[in-house]
Amino acid sequence: MVKYHIIESGYFRGDGGVMFGPVPKKYWSAKYEVDDKNMCVMSLRCLFIDTGERRVLVDAGLGNKHNSRLKFYQPFDQKDIAEEIRSIGYAPEEVTDVILTHLHFDHCGASTVLNEQGVAVPTFPNATYRISLAQWQNYRNPSLFEKSSFFEDNIEPVYDAGQLQFVLEDMQLDEHIRLELYDGHSPGQIVVLFDTEEANYAFPGDVVPTSLNLALNWLSAYDNSVVVAMDEKKRFMDKAKEEQRTLIFCHDAYTVSAKV
Repeated sequence: MVKYHIIESGYFRGDGGVMFGPVPKKYWSAKYEVDDKNMCVMSLRCLFIDTGERRVLVDAGLGNKHNSRLKFYQPFDQKDIAEEIRSIGYAPEEVTDVILTHLHFDHCGASTVLNEQGVAVPTFPNATYRISLAQWQNYRNPSLFEKSSFFEDNIEPVYDAGQLQFVLEDMQLDEHIRLELYDGHSPGQIVVLFDTEEANYAFPGDVVPTSLNLALNWLSAYDNSVVVAMDEKKRFMDKAKEEQRTLIFCHDAYTVSAKV
């Protein structure tokens, strides 16, 4: 029996004009709460899936290694993701797989943790970490547009420990979990599709970060190609609708999930 747990790893504040890109404030501010400085509360939602054979963490939130570098985003209510996993009945050593949708700092910060010597090491010592090869190559040779979104100590210690595996194409992780690759926001972003006895689900990451982004033309200024992002979102949404999937949103502070 497949079980899943939504992990609320914390929140940050993002500029609404950036989060909702080409959409005029008149429209997005009517649907999403915003303060007088144009800042919106955004979730750092992660996912844990237990298939019986695999215990899978999807994304790892912001972590706490870079709080001083991230003051603009005003992170708050941050949770230790290893402790959150313990709270649902699992030890961090039991995690078999960590799937990172992409390597922007708000999705992989707790992939590593500082040890007693202040050195970053993998948070989950027995897990295989998976990212797409396209995302790894993009991280290693970033454009000026994306460069500031990548922090080396979030992923290099995983690579050095021999725990990193690359996803080359869409693949079936096991009979319950499928990984698919989508471009637009960042090259080779992984979308996680999984099925339970009750329903079919998807964790689309920043392909569809909030419920407002279900609309095709609601994009983000963080998308490195809005044209590709819209096309890829449509490709994903068409599939999600056909498969009657419920989407779990990574950044929506108010709506956790919605069925397409």
